[in-house]
Amino acid sequence: MIMQVSYFATPQEPMGRTATSLNLIWVLTWLKFLPRSRRESAKLFWLFVEPAGQLSILIILFTFIGRTPAYGTSIALFLLTGIVMLNFFQVGSRMVMQAMLGASNKQRLAPVGMFHDAVASTIFKLITAIGYTSILLIGVWFIQGIDVVPKHPLVAAEAFMWCALACMGMGLLRAFFTKFMPLIERIYATVSRGMIFISGVLFVPSFMPPQIRDMLFYNPILHVVELFRLGMYDQYPTILYSALYLKLFALGSIALGEGLIWRQRAEFLE
Repeated sequence: MIMQVSYFATPQEPMGRTATSLNLIWVLTWLKFLPRSRRESAKLFWLFVEPAGQLSILIILFTFIGRTPAYGTSIALFLLTGIVMLNFFQVGSRMVMQAMLGASNKQRLAPVGMFHDAVASTIFKLITAIGYTSILLIGVWFIQGIDVVPKHPLVAAEAFMWCALACMGMGLLRAFFTKFMPLIERIYATVSRGMIFISGVLFVPSFMPPQIRDMLFYNPILHVVELFRLGMYDQYPTILYSALYLKLFALGSIALGEGLIWRQRAEFLE
């Protein structure tokens, strides 16, 4: 007599379902580090090269025009603290969006929940963002010989966590709009190309005139950049950063995105 053991928990086992969900998310996250084609290998490589390329171009441009850092003594370190968070948010939200738009294919391959791949994409981007940020910081230390260790490491870690949650929420909303309101997604894609100029990457937002600060306040990326700089620098000047706004945006966008997608789940899973 052969006994068959089910790997997945039954509906009557809530703890078992939780363990199964966590295991599936872990597997999906790990699979993203294992490219199955040259194209996937190139995408994985580009995740690390893109922020380094953006940082290099900005450093060369600012050096050429004789621009000094808006804060601190190293223009490379100042720009790095903005570029990595901007890249994290933009690329991460796009990955979550693509994961949700491909939910139907995932459902056919394995007993994967509707949002499992979106969570795995967020974790994957979090890990890679921490990785390329560490590499770039080591590079700045090696070339300039300056101290690049975060002055408040827990605050810097908090910035990565809230950026991950914010980009997941934005990715869910982008997936919904792409599916049902493509015009809004196209408008966002166009506007986001100039996000580097309004996210505090190139300047200290608190040094801007009050009218400009009031407009910049509603950009969630700016708050993530400010939080990361609060962790990197000892006494970074900010009167614009709002922990409450960042948390409300991150958690609110996730709740709204999941609610909208769940309501139209039949269309996403067809």
